[in-house]
Formats: sequence, structure tokens, C-alpha cells
Amino acid sequence: MRKLLLLFGMFLFSLVLPAQQFSVTWGDGMKMRKGTTDMDIVTADNTGVYFSEGSLRMKSYFVVGASYGTAYKLIKFDRNFNEVFEKEYKRELKGLEFHSFQPLGGDLYLFATDYVKKDRAFKVYAAKVDKNSGELTGNPLEIGSYTLENKRDDYELSVQPAQNGQYFLLVTDISANDRNNLDVVLLDKNLRIKQQASIDLQYPKNTYNLEDVKYTANHKIVILGKEFDEVPVGKRKRTRLVFKKYTLAVYSAQGKKERDVSVESADKYTIGGQLVELKNGDLLLAGFYSDSPRKEDLSGFFLSRLNTELGELSLTSFKPLDASLLGRAYTEDEADADEETRDSRRSSQKARGEEGDSEFPNSYIIRSVEYHAGDDSYLITAEISRYTYYSYTISDYNPSTRTWRPTTYHVHRYENKDILVVNADPTGKIKWVNDIPKDQLEEIRTSNAGYGNGLGLYRNYSSYFARGGGMPYYSSFTQLIQNNKLVLIYNDHSKNNLIAGYGDRVRRIYNFRKNSNTWGVSIDIPTGGMTRQVISANDEETILMPRHAMVVKNEVFLPSWRIRALARTKFKMAKITVR
Repeated sequence: MRKLLLLFGMFLFSLVLPAQQFSVTWGDGMKMRKGTTDMDIVTADNTGVYFSEGSLRMKSYFVVGASYGTAYKLIKFDRNFNEVFEKEYKRELKGLEFHSFQPLGGDLYLFATDYVKKDRAFKVYAAKVDKNSGELTGNPLEIGSYTLENKRDDYELSVQPAQNGQYFLLVTDISANDRNNLDVVLLDKNLRIKQQASIDLQYPKNTYNLEDVKYTANHKIVILGKEFDEVPVGKRKRTRLVFKKYTLAVYSAQGKKERDVSVESADKYTIGGQLVELKNGDLLLAGFYSDSPRKEDLSGFFLSRLNTELGELSLTSFKPLDASLLGRAYTEDEADADEETRDSRRSSQKARGEEGDSEFPNSYIIRSVEYHAGDDSYLITAEISRYTYYSYTISDYNPSTRTWRPTTYHVHRYENKDILVVNADPTGKIKWVNDIPKDQLEEIRTSNAGYGNGLGLYRNYSSYFARGGGMPYYSSFTQLIQNNKLVLIYNDHSKNNLIAGYGDRVRRIYNFRKNSNTWGVSIDIPTGGMTRQVISANDEETILMPRHAMVVKNEVFLPSWRIRALARTKFKMAKITVR
């Protein structure tokens, strides 16, 4: 009975809803540089779209190998996809390491870092970008400097908007071997530091993962993290980290801990979470829970309001989910395969079989939070997502030299499955929940002679300190709100031509260039009822990339490219108009 009620509550497919209208406009094709592996749409405004391109550059060469860096440039297209400017910052960033482009309000900024070997110092710089030309409006300003305790220390930096886009929040991991520390900076649009605090998290090194940081309107710093226990494994005194619990703490603007906040109840245990900033500056804690104290199974979704003055969670609401139906029911279609994908699948199965690849975990990652003024609700979207890496080596015999030459293949595997959509009011009460089954698989490969590590392509874009990154290229989704509808746009198998129900079996898409369409799912915000239709068919030359999209009102700007790490990348821009 519980499952039947849940299915009824999550899916209202019988409702007759007006269909959303989609139209696609394409720009002309162009070729990017050889070695282009990292692209992203930075922002968009009434004058055009701002696009970053990263390409591999050899920094130094040795007899036994080479070291690579990534050079970035900013490209602006007008709304008709004509190029306005192309700007590379080789001179401006001489001696610096590019970090990211970041929009704030109507402005655009560049962030970079530096390591001063003599002083063993990690430095952070920022500069405003002229959106008409791409030029920096001045020299990069130093906005942070941290002494490294040894030459192997490598601080990580996150730059995010704070207080509903009024400020930048810079969070730098300044931990050392024996401590977990953060530096938190509130930066205004003139790159002036409004507030700065150093925070000692008081957890042993490598037993804590940072999940989220928020700076509130009442000048509190709220930090969410995961605590682990180090447990022995086997007879060789090896250890591994085992998830213990989520931790939530409130600090003053000066970095002093004021109180810890309990995130668990008597019979529900938090196994995933993110802080949600409301329009009035209040915070919600959104996440997933388990009914088991072992925290091994996903049992449902919860929302709680956080009172930062009292250090309490209140008005918690729970929505049970049947985890056995999430992210597991898929089929593979042999008709999708060509010689390239067959070889890829055979080598993947062999390598993963040798390494004992585990079952796909039911782990949702919260992707976004949208506010809908029409009914004063918040729409939270999450996705099952996992990254794994493996390698294998094949040796070829050279009869002329009578030697074997090994080639090591490095495979970066991205799996993106079900999308969960939660509608909640500002108090944290859940109105409805939808689960949209899908199954996307991408594998990106590099190779090198010998037993090296290959090109460093991996970026964990679910990590707090992630900076996005190009991969996966064609998986995941984007979203927008239009005409009282939440619209999800993603690539799916062309034979998945109906709206899949909760737990329905769907076809896995891994050959995006052969049998995939870009689909639009429209969800009626008051009721949760859904419709679905094809937006565009993908092919050998054009595959839309929803994860990299930029939304401006009812227009979705997104790229299409075919990545060739050792050849010129083919690239097009497209615009989806939603009515």
C-alpha cells in the first residue's frame, strides 16, 4: 500500500496538460584548437553569450614524458551567434594559473592563483572583465595569500555567489597535515573584502569532507560536512574511511564556532545534503536519509528549516522513496553499437571485471534550486551520478627491435541516472516529488606509451571545490521555469519515446551520436503532472550539451561539439526557445 501511495503521489501522468513549444536555432560551425578538452558557457546577457575554451598546452618536456597545462580564452557571441571577440589572457596571466570566470550581477570577473616558490605562498587574484572587449579593466588584484607548510601542499579554492548574488563567497581549503582549516572571504563587486574569517574545523586531516558553505544575511557562516571513521582492513594494517555522519555547524563572522546543529532524528539518518538559500536569506537543509543506522540504504528525501540564532532544525518534512526502483532498471540495445562502441564496451567490461567494479550506488547529488514566485515554492532537482576511473595496458611486439611496447589506456567513466524533482514551500513542507528515470553513460579515454597516468582530464564536478569542467560532455541536464512549468532538457535514447514511470525500465544511452534525441520534459508546478517531447535529434556532427547550457529568461543557449583531444574540435552554438 505504501508503494502504491508513493507512486500515485509522485506521478500524475493522467492529467491533460498543454504542450510546451520548443524551437531550435543553430549558428554556423567552427573549429576550435587542437587539444581542446574543456569548454563552458560562462554567462549570457542581452548582448550575447560568453564562452570559455580550455586547451591542453605542453608546459615542459622531458626525455621520459611531458607536463601539460591548460590555456583558457574567452569568446563572446552575439545573439545571432556571430563572434564579437576572442580573448586569450596569456600576457595578463603571465606567471599565474587560471582558475575561473565568474559572473556577479551584470558583471564578469576572472579569478587566478599563484604559487610563490620562494615564500612558499599560495595567492589568489581577481580582475573585472570588460564584457564589450574581453579586456581586463585593470591588473589582477591580490585578494588572498596563504603560507604553504610544505611544497606538496596545494590549496583548493571555491568561488560562489552569496546572499542571493550580492557578493562573492571565496572559500579556500588551507588545511595542513595535522589540521582541517578554511579561509572564508566575502567579496563585493569592487573586489573589496567585506568580511574574512579563518575557521578551524577541528577534525583530523582526511577524516572530513566539506559539502557546503553559506554566509547568511545575519552574518553567520554555516558549514555542512561529512565525518568519516578510519577503520582497519585486512591483515596488513591497511585502513579505509567509512562514512560516520553529517555535521552542521554555525560560526560567527569572525570564524568562532557558536554551536553544532544536530541533523539526525531518532530513526532517520542523513546520508546526503545541501544548504538552500531562500529569497529572504533564511536557509533550508535539503537532503536524503536512511532508516537504517548503518546508513547503507536510501530511504527518502527531507527538508528542514535552519534557525542560525538557536542552532536548530525545525519543521522537518520527509518523503519516503523506494530506493530499489531508482537508477537500476535499464536495458542496452545492440542496435546502438558500432565498432568503436563495441570495442569500448569489451575493454570496459574486461578492465572493470579485473578490478571488481561495484554495483551502482543510489546516491543523489542536488544539482539546483529554483524559486517560483507564482506559488511561492522552491523546486529542488537532484540526480544520481557517479564517476569512476580505471586503466588497462596492452603490449605490442615490435619484431624489428624484438621488444614489447606497452600502451596504457585511461578510462574516465561517467554515469548519470534518474532525476528527482521536489516541490516545497518556504517552510520546508514538501508538496510533491517526481522521479524521472533515465540512464546515460559516457566513457572518455586517453592513452600513453608506458605506465604513466595519461592526460589529467578528470574533474569531480560534484565536489565542493569543483570548477565544472568539460566532462561529461553529453550527459546530465539543464532546467528553466516558463509559463508555470519547470522544463528539464536532457539527452536520452531515441526509443525512450514516452514518459517513463517510477521504476520503469528504460534504454541506456551511451552512443549519443547514433541513437539519441534532446528531449524536453515539462512539469506543471502546481500539480507535478508531466509531458515530454523531442526538441532535436542528435547525429554524427551535432550533439547538444544540456549540462553546459546557460538560461536567459525563456532562451537556452548551449553548445554542440565533437571533442578530439589530438585534432581540431568541431563546434556549434545553438539556442532553444521555450514558449
